[in-house]
Formats: sequence, structure tokens, C-alpha cells
Amino acid sequence: MQEEEIKNQMPEITPPEELTHAPEFLRNRKWFGTKIDKDFLDFSKPYKPPRYTLEHKGVPFGNIGDLHIVSGKPGNGKTNLMSQFMAAILCGRSGNTSYREGIPNPVVLYVDTEMSEDDTIAVKNRVCTLAGIPYDKPLEQFKVLRLRDTETALERWQKTLEAVWEVTEAMNSDQVLHIFLDGLLDIVEDYNDQKECQPIIRECMMLATHYDTSMWMVLHENPLVDKLVGTLGSITQRKVSEVFTVKKHKQSDEKPTERRTDRPQIYFTVKQVKARGRDVEDWDFEVTTDSGWGQPIELDDNGRVNDPNEAKHRQLIKKADEAFSKFRWTSAGGRRTELDQHLNRLAYTSNRDKKDLYDIALAEGIIYQTEDKKYHYKGMNKELPNDRVESIPFDPPHEGEEVPF
Repeated sequence: MQEEEIKNQMPEITPPEELTHAPEFLRNRKWFGTKIDKDFLDFSKPYKPPRYTLEHKGVPFGNIGDLHIVSGKPGNGKTNLMSQFMAAILCGRSGNTSYREGIPNPVVLYVDTEMSEDDTIAVKNRVCTLAGIPYDKPLEQFKVLRLRDTETALERWQKTLEAVWEVTEAMNSDQVLHIFLDGLLDIVEDYNDQKECQPIIRECMMLATHYDTSMWMVLHENPLVDKLVGTLGSITQRKVSEVFTVKKHKQSDEKPTERRTDRPQIYFTVKQVKARGRDVEDWDFEVTTDSGWGQPIELDDNGRVNDPNEAKHRQLIKKADEAFSKFRWTSAGGRRTELDQHLNRLAYTSNRDKKDLYDIALAEGIIYQTEDKKYHYKGMNKELPNDRVESIPFDPPHEGEEVPF
């Protein structure tokens, strides 16, 4: 932006006489009277360490309140990588990627700006399959917005903002929203227009901060060089917290010395090329044809990481924890009949369903049983019940006994 344009955009404020000694170049900028009281740092506020959405092999990434980019050439697996991230958030884990924030019921909003309806359905089915949740009925924790048929970039962005508003309005106060925008190019008309691109990225940053969300965006690389496309890419690269790239490998196209015998003919490599925290290791995945929508399966040196049945098992663990956590626990515990009545109220009326919940909850240590046949709750995070203390200096009394003091 030219200097004259900047001057013309500043408000017309005449400096008071006592400030006319300010340098002339500052007076010409018309800065006198600009409100800055709320912009000074409050030194009394405590430092809050970063909160992360995900981790890979124990290394956290995806800061809450920040922007993040998934990039790569067309057809190189960007949406497949986003699918793994979304599945990990929804069910707790996908391969070696885990949901770190620990909110029991996160919400994912996936915004698709470029694919056909069938391709968007395939992504939705893929995420749900990886997460072990139904893909053929509406879900409160997973919303998908399809904008390919929206005419202008401005309308696509407006609809995205409307979707964020509606989803957050319907959320509980203890839920966290995670936004996935696939892709960023389609909310600007000209990715080389700085005047158009800069305000959009600024609004994305404000959106992530205001809603305290991690916002993931797909942005293509230039065809001939490994750089984010256009002026939009240059601006975004400077503003985001991290950038992940995905590259497709076709071993038949590679030199014999570069081919890997421990990998399938076609596989994908994920690299974190920018990070404000610790660096995440590279990892590989393949896309299987086990379903009509493909499933990205992470690869380790020893083979596949995520068993297709693993997600269903994790989802059952999560379901059991949610069900038993809603019981009104006390240090006295709960009888089986009381818990059965509680599960009935949650619509678990089948004896088989209840047995599955008890079995998985006991096996995972979510609940445990004492000698008096009563059940007690610890939860997935192994927390103690509401009024139970870690240790007491004497054995807990039986019913009718007095507590010694």
C-alpha cells in the first residue's frame, strides 16, 4: 500500500497545540487521539501456556486459538490428512495422532469449498469410519458445510462465518470447536491481491481467537515450487502457527535407489515444515480401498498403525465413560440396580448394550467394584469421584459407624 493511501485512510484529527512539537512526518500520519488504552498489556494477567489440539507420538501441535495450514500439490493427500486430524479429535486417536485437549465432547466443523457432493460425502464417511461413529445419520459433534455451488468467494466466506455462529450457539459451554476449511483459495477471488487477502487472514485470526478454536486450512502449493500459492500464501505463511505438507509417492516413478521395500507402491509422506513449538516427526500413510471412500492408514516401520477395529473400540470406551460419568456418584458408590436404572434413562435398555458398557468400563478402569459389590467411578482420566479424597488417615467407616476424630 502506498504512503499516500495510508495517510488518506487515517482519521482527520487536528493535533492539540501542545503537541505540535512532534516530528512533522508523525503529524502527517494523523495519529493524534487514536484510542490505545485497551491495547496496553495488563501486567497483572498470569501467563497461560499454549493449549494444543493434537499430538503425534507425544509431540503436541495445533495450538488452540491459532491458524494452521495443510498444504501440498493437487491430489497429494491434503484432505486425507485433514480426515485423520478430524477423526482423532472426534474419537480420541487416529494412528499415532491423539486428541490432546481432553474435552469430552469436541465439535468439528468441516467446510468444503471445492468438491462435488459425492466427494464431500466420501470425506464425511471416511472421517466417521476412522472415528468409529455412524456416517448415515446426523451428528451433533460433526457438521459438514458444502459450498462448491456458492457463486462468489465473498458468499462462501459469509456462509462459513454463519456456520461457525450457528454451531457455536448450539454448543454447550464446556465444548471446544475445531474448524477445518478445505480450501482457503476459494474464499478469495484473487489470491495475488494483497488488499483482498490480508483482511481475510486477519479475520481468520480474529475468528480463531474469539471462539478459542484451532482453525485448519488447506492451501495449495505452486505447481513448480514447494511454496504456498500466491500472495495469499506469503501472507498466510507468516501468520499461521504451523504448516504441514503432504507428498504423494509413486514408487514406479522413482529411481530404484529411492524405492522403499517397506512401503506400498503408492503412499504419502507428512512433514511439518513450520512450527512454533516442538518439531513433529515425519510420518507416512497409505490410502486403502477397503471402503468406497478410502481410508488413510498410518504406516510405521513395522507396518500399519491403526487397525480398522481400533476406532470402534475407542468409541465404545468413550461412550462408556460418558454414560457412567453422568451418574450421581458419591464416595458410597452405586449399586448395580441403581446404575441399570441410570443407563435405562440414557436409553440403554438392551441387556446386551448394558453388558458391553459394564465390560469395557471395568476392563479400562473407568469404573471398579469393591467387596461390597458396589461400583465406583474413576473415568478415562482416572479421576476420583465427586466427594472422594485421595487418601485418609484411617479406614473409611462402614454404614452406622462413627468417624474417629
